[in-house]
Amino acid sequence: MWAACGLAAVSVPSAFAPAWTSLVWVLDVALLALVAVDWRRTPDPAGLEVERRVPPTVGLGGELTREVSIAGARAGAAVELFEEYPEHAVLARHTIGDRSVDAEAAHEGERADTGRADELGSCRLARTYTLTRRGRFALGDLRIRLSSPLGLVTRQVRLAGSSEFSVEPALLNLRRHLALAASERWQDLGVRRVRRYGGRTEFESLRDYVVGDDLRTVDWKATAKRGKTTVRQYQEERGQELILMIDCGRRMRATAAHGRAAGWSKLDWALDAGLQLAAIALQRGDRVGALAFDSDVRAWVAPARGALQLARLRESLFALLPTSTEPDFARALRVLAARHRRRALVLILSDVADNWTVEHQRRAFASAARRHRLIFAALDDPSLRAAAAGELERSDLEVSPAALRAASMELVEDRRRALADLRAGGIRVLNPVPAEAAGPLIAAWLEARRGAG
Repeated sequence: MWAACGLAAVSVPSAFAPAWTSLVWVLDVALLALVAVDWRRTPDPAGLEVERRVPPTVGLGGELTREVSIAGARAGAAVELFEEYPEHAVLARHTIGDRSVDAEAAHEGERADTGRADELGSCRLARTYTLTRRGRFALGDLRIRLSSPLGLVTRQVRLAGSSEFSVEPALLNLRRHLALAASERWQDLGVRRVRRYGGRTEFESLRDYVVGDDLRTVDWKATAKRGKTTVRQYQEERGQELILMIDCGRRMRATAAHGRAAGWSKLDWALDAGLQLAAIALQRGDRVGALAFDSDVRAWVAPARGALQLARLRESLFALLPTSTEPDFARALRVLAARHRRRALVLILSDVADNWTVEHQRRAFASAARRHRLIFAALDDPSLRAAAAGELERSDLEVSPAALRAASMELVEDRRRALADLRAGGIRVLNPVPAEAAGPLIAAWLEARRGAG
C-alpha cells in the first residue's frame, strides 16, 4: 500500500511538467527497487516458527495469560499478532510494543499484540484474559503480520490452530479451609467442638486425670514429666459417606456478586462451596460422591475415597451450567436411592421452592430422610435481602423504591415460611449467602459427622 502511494506521489508532477518525465521514471525505478529490496528483507511469515502456550486450567473469574513465541523474523522487524478468542474471555492486558497495557487503556477496538523482533529475530507476545464462564474453551486461529524494515511492505499469514483450556470453579478459600481443617481450628468456621472419650478415636490433647477416667488413657510419660496424673483426650473420627446433590435448574441462574466474582451464578457458588467441602471431607477419610440434576440427572459420581476422587468430581461437575427447567427433587432423590443404597449424609445445594411447589419439595425430602441424613442448603439472594431492607442503590425496573421494597419484603417472608416448613419436617436447613456458603456447609458437615447435628 505504501509503495503504491509513493509511486503515485512521484508520478503526479510528470503530468504537468513533461520535462520531469525522465526524473520521474528514475524515481519510479528507484522506488520499485527499494520495494523489491524491502520485500526480500521481509521473511515470509509462513516460514516463522510459532509456538503458543496456554495453561490447561484456570479458575472462574481468574486470569489466563497466553504467550506466543515467534522465531525466524528479521532483527527489528515489526510484528503484529491477531488471535481468535471466545466471547467469555475478556481481554484484560496485552502487549503494545514492549509495554503491558490494560485493555481499557488501549485504543478502542485494538485487538492486536504488537512488538519487535530482537537481534536474534525472536519475539514474545503475551496477552491476559479474564474468564467469566465455566466450561471448556479454546483460543482459535492466529494471524501474523510482518512489516518490512523500511515500512514499504507488509506480509501476513493465517495459522490455523486451537489451544484448549478449561475454566473450573475458583475454590476461592480452599487453601484457608484446608489449613483450618488440618489444624483443627474449626471454631474459625463457627463449628461447635464435640469431644468424646474412648471408642474409635483420634488423639486431640492432654489434660489432668479426673476420677472415672479410663486408666488406659493415662499418658505415663506426660505424668512423669508433669508430676501429676495426665490422660490423653481423644475426639471421635468416623469416616462416612457424603453425597453432594447440586441443583442445576432455573433457581440457580440468579447472579449476585461484586469484584472478581461479578456475574457468578448461584450454581457457580454452589460448585465452589461443594468442591471445597469435598476436598476437606476426602482429606478426613470420608467417601464423597456427587449428583447434579435439574428436571433429570445431569451428572453422577459414585462415592470414593482418595485424592483422585476430587479430580473426578471436578472433571464431572466443572462445566455444568444452570438451565431454565424446574428441578425435580423427588426424581433426583429416587435416582440416588437406586444408585447408592448405603446410608449417607446428603447435602443438597439449591434454593427453596416457591409457595406452589414447596410442599412437593418437603415431601421429597421427608421420603429421602428415611434412608439418608439430609442437609438442605438454600442459597439466599443478597439482592433480594438488600431490596427488602431498602438498601439497593438503584433499580433498572420502572417501579418506585417503595413498591420494590414492599414486593421484596413479601418474597422474603414467603421464603422464611417455606424454610420453616422444611425445618418442621425434620430437615436440617441452612440459609447462607452464596458467596459465604462454604463455611456454613463445612460446619454443618463436621457437626453431622461427629453426631452433633
